[in-house]
Amino acid sequence: MNTAAMGVEDQFYANLPAFDRFEDIAEAAVYQRVPDSWHVLITDVKGSTRAIEAGRYKDVNALGVSTITAVVNQLNDVPFPYVFGGDGATLLIPPSRRDQAVLAARNAIRLATEAFDLELRAGIVPVKDLAAAGVEVRVAKFRVSPNVCLGMFEGGGLAQAEKLVKDPQRGAAYALTPVEVPDESLFQGFECRWKPIPARKDRVLCLLVVARAHDAAAQRLVYRRVLDGIAAAAHMGMDGLRPVDGQSLQLGVGAAGLRVEASVRSGHASGPRFLAFRLRAQLLVLLARTLMRFGIRLGGFDGSFYKRDVAANTDFRKFDDTLRMVLDVSEAELRAILVYLEGERLAGEVAYGTHASDAALMTCFVQDYAGNHIHFVDGSNGGYALAAKQLKEQLRAPAGAVTTGGPGVVQ
Repeated sequence: MNTAAMGVEDQFYANLPAFDRFEDIAEAAVYQRVPDSWHVLITDVKGSTRAIEAGRYKDVNALGVSTITAVVNQLNDVPFPYVFGGDGATLLIPPSRRDQAVLAARNAIRLATEAFDLELRAGIVPVKDLAAAGVEVRVAKFRVSPNVCLGMFEGGGLAQAEKLVKDPQRGAAYALTPVEVPDESLFQGFECRWKPIPARKDRVLCLLVVARAHDAAAQRLVYRRVLDGIAAAAHMGMDGLRPVDGQSLQLGVGAAGLRVEASVRSGHASGPRFLAFRLRAQLLVLLARTLMRFGIRLGGFDGSFYKRDVAANTDFRKFDDTLRMVLDVSEAELRAILVYLEGERLAGEVAYGTHASDAALMTCFVQDYAGNHIHFVDGSNGGYALAAKQLKEQLRAPAGAVTTGGPGVVQ
C-alpha cells in the first residue's frame, strides 16, 4: 500500500484498530465516526426478488460481489470498508478516490445489463449529506481471519443513504449511469467456482435482525441479547453454526456452474470471450482439485490449507445497522431460534426476516491465493433477498403487533 499517496482522511479506515470477537459489534467503543469527507456508495439489483423467484439468485449475488471487486481493484492502494447484502453492496469511499470508485461502479452497471440483462441501481452519497439529515455513519473493523477484515456499521447513515439513492425525486442527484466503454480488467479476481454447499445439519438459515429501539445504546443491548439468544438456541454454540467448513467445499468444473464467472470476467453472456474465460476457469478448477487432493503447493496456492483458509475468510456474519447471518442449523435449532426471535418481536424489541434452504452459495473475490481472498456467503434459492422481504413487512407493522400463524420461516 502506497501510504505516501494517501491523504490524512483517506487513511481513516487503514488506521482503525481491529477487534476479534464478533459479539463486540454491540460495543460502542469499537466504532468511530466516519469523516464527512467520505462517501457512501450503494448498489442493488432492481427487481431482485422477481429475478430470484425466476431462479437467478446466483446472477443477483454475482452483481453484488462484482461491485466490490471492481471498486477494490480500482482503489487497490487504499483500504476501505464494504458489506455484501445479497442483491447489492454498500461501500465507504475515501475522499480522494471518489471519482475512481464511481468509474468502477459505472462499469458494474454496464456489466449487469450486458452480461445478465439485469438493472443494477447505483448511487453515491456524501457522508456530509447524511450528517445534515441528522444521522451518522460509524464504522468498526472486524478481523474475520489473520488475513481479512470486514467493516461493521452503525449510526443509521447507511439506511439513510439507501433511501436517498432509491428516492424517486432526490435519487437523481446521487444516481450513477453506465460507462460507454467498459473496462473488463476491473473484475479480475472475481470467482464463482464452488458448488452449492449443502447443509451439514438440516437447513441453511439466512437471518436478518433489526433492533427497534431508537436510542443507540438501547439498540446495542438488544443486539447483544439477540446474539446470546441465538447462541443459546444452538446445541454447540455460535461456532457450531458456521455454514462453511473445509470438508464440505467442492469445486465444480461443469460449464453451467462456471457460467456466472465467465459472464462477469468477459462482460458478455456468450461469444468467444465468454467461452475463453469459461475454459480458463475449467482448467484452473482441474488444477486446483489436483493440488488440493495431493496437498501440493504451487506459487501462492497451498493445496494442503486452501479450503481451511476459504472457510475462515467467509462473511457469514456481519452488521450494518442490521444483523446479517447465514447459519447451518438443525431443525431443532431452527425452531428454537425462531421461537426466541418471535418472543423478542412480540415484546417490541426487534423485527426480523428469515429464509431457509438446503444449501449455501459462495461468491469469491481472490486478490491472491496466499490469504488475501474473501468469500461472500448467501443462502440458495433467495437467501438474504427473500429474508429482507419478510423483514420489511415486519418493519411496516407496529412494534410488537400480533400476527397470525406465529413464527415462521420463508422457504
